[in-house]
Amino acid sequence: MAFFGPHNAEINQINAQIKNENGKISGYQYTLGVMVLRKLDEGMVLDDEIMELYGNIKASREAIEGYNTKLAEIQQLIAEEEAAKQAEKERRAAEAATLRAARAAELAAKAGGLFGRNSAPAGGASCPNCGNVVAAGMLFCNKCGTKLPEAPAPAAGKVCPNCGNSVEEGMAFCNKCGTKLG
Repeated sequence: MAFFGPHNAEINQINAQIKNENGKISGYQYTLGVMVLRKLDEGMVLDDEIMELYGNIKASREAIEGYNTKLAEIQQLIAEEEAAKQAEKERRAAEAATLRAARAAELAAKAGGLFGRNSAPAGGASCPNCGNVVAAGMLFCNKCGTKLPEAPAPAAGKVCPNCGNSVEEGMAFCNKCGTKLG
């Protein structure tokens, strides 16, 4: 109930004090309950009404323990499902990367065939272990690390005057820098 007039502030102050004291009583009741529960847990026996309430508290504690066990099981299941999802995601990403690499190699081979080139670059070769195309002069495969057989030294012949690249007799342009030959 709200009061208006000259005593309004005083009434509000008294209502606030009453509310404060009721808050203290609630705190004391809680503390008293905790103390009694501790004594009951230690084996103290009180009248039947209190013992019945204590039995209800013990049953609720057991129910809470069961709920906590179920929560832990569900959390474990969620963690396992998340780990399985992550592993599947990583497996699919690796599979996709492998497919992309295979497709790129296939396209490179087709492109080389369209332009009359081998799949290996001029003077290059394929790795004997994994088939990766390697550039001339490489000692190890840049894909699997296998030591490569030494390539024979290039035959002495015509070279591009601009870049020094070996060129075959009859070529009109250098296949490395595009300089017009001869």
